[in-house]
Amino acid sequence: MPPGKRNKTAHVARSSNGIDALPDGILEHILGFVPAKDAVKTCVLARRWCNLWKSATALSVSCVGNSNEDPALLKERQKSVDHLLRLRGFLPLEKFEVRFSGLYDDDTFCLIRWIQHAVKCRVQMLILDNVYRDGIDLGSLHLVSQHLTKLELIGIMLHNSFCDFSSCPVLEHLEIDYCYWWTVEKISSESLKHLSLKRCELTREFHILISTPSLVSLRLDCHLPMAPVLVSMPLLKEAFVRVTHWNAYTGEWGDYSGDCSFEDCYSCKGLVGDNDNKCVLLEGLSNAENMALIPESTAFIFGKDLKQCPTFSKLKTLLLDDRWCVAPDFPALTCILEHSPVLEKLTLHLFSKGPKHKVEMLGRYHPTDGSAAVSECLKVVEVKCQVVDEKVQEVLKFLCTFNISAEIVVY
Repeated sequence: MPPGKRNKTAHVARSSNGIDALPDGILEHILGFVPAKDAVKTCVLARRWCNLWKSATALSVSCVGNSNEDPALLKERQKSVDHLLRLRGFLPLEKFEVRFSGLYDDDTFCLIRWIQHAVKCRVQMLILDNVYRDGIDLGSLHLVSQHLTKLELIGIMLHNSFCDFSSCPVLEHLEIDYCYWWTVEKISSESLKHLSLKRCELTREFHILISTPSLVSLRLDCHLPMAPVLVSMPLLKEAFVRVTHWNAYTGEWGDYSGDCSFEDCYSCKGLVGDNDNKCVLLEGLSNAENMALIPESTAFIFGKDLKQCPTFSKLKTLLLDDRWCVAPDFPALTCILEHSPVLEKLTLHLFSKGPKHKVEMLGRYHPTDGSAAVSECLKVVEVKCQVVDEKVQEVLKFLCTFNISAEIVVY
C-alpha cells in the first residue's frame, strides 16, 4: 500500500475511536459541562471545533472579585463575559449559570444584561450564584420568558417585580438560597410545582403572601420574623417546614404569628389581622401527603393556627420535633393527631439535633383498644432521641394514652 494511503487510513482509524467520532450534538452537550472560558479554547483544536462551543447546550460564566484586588481586574472580567456572549449570539441554551461577587451597585447592569441575553437565548434553566452571599440588588428586574422551567437564586436581594412569575408560564422549579426579602410582599406563580426557600431572611414588616396553586413540593427552611401566608395548595404532596425565628435586633425569640404592622399589607386583610379565626400557614399545608414541621424555638408552635387547625385529609406521614411535645397536656401534638384522619406514620425527634440518634423506639398502635382521636390507619410511630430521660418518658406516657407502645433500640 502506498505510504500516503496508509497514513490516511491510520488517521481515519484513530478518528473513529476518538472524541472526533462523536456527533456534533453530543460534543455540544459535553462542552456544556465545561466553564465557558475553557470551552472557547477548544476552537483551536481543529477547524471542526471552531464554532462548536457556541452551540454548547449549557454555558457557565464567572465574574468573581474581592475587595483586596484592583477594581480594574473585575471590569476586565465583565468585558470578557460581554465579549463571549456577543460572539456566541442568541443560539438556544438549556442552562445558563453565572457565578459572581464583588459587584458594586453600578456593576449590576452587566449582570442584568447577561440575564436578559440568556432569556433571548430561550434558556430553560437559569442559575445566579452570588459567591459572597451579600445580597446584590437587581432592582426592578422582571423576568419574562416562555421557556424558563427552572430558576436558582443564591445571595440576591429580591423585590416584588422579580418575585412575580406570571410572565414565566412554564416555570416549575424555584430554588432560593441565602436571599433577602426585605421589600417582597408576594410570590406568585400559576405553574410552579417545586418551591425551596432555604436560609433566607424574610421581611420583618409584613406577612409575605405565597400564591402557588400548582405546587407539589414545598421546602421552607429559613429565618421568619413574620409568618408567610400560604394560599391553598390542592396538589401538594411534600412539605418540609423548619423555621428559625430569631430577632437579630432584640436578641429574642418573637411571636411568629404576630400581628402585622404594615397598614397596606393585602396578605393580612381579613386573614392575619383576625388570627383567632383564620390560619396563616397550616391551611395552605392541609393537602400535603407527607409533612415535616420543625420549629426552632418553644415560642413557635403554630399556636394561633392551631386554634382553627385545618383537617389534613390526605396526610400519611408526619415528622414533628419536641417543640410539639410540651407536657403535661401536649395540646399541640393532640391537636394535629386529631386532625390527621388517615395518618399512617408518625415520627418524633425529641431533644436532639440529629440526623443521627442514639436511641430509636418503634411504636405500635392498637386500634382495637384505641382512642378515637388517633387515625385508625396509623401503623408506625417512631421516636428518636439521644437518651431516654424524664422528658422523653413523659412523651412515651402520653403516647400510651393513645394505646401506642414502643420498643427501645439503642445504637
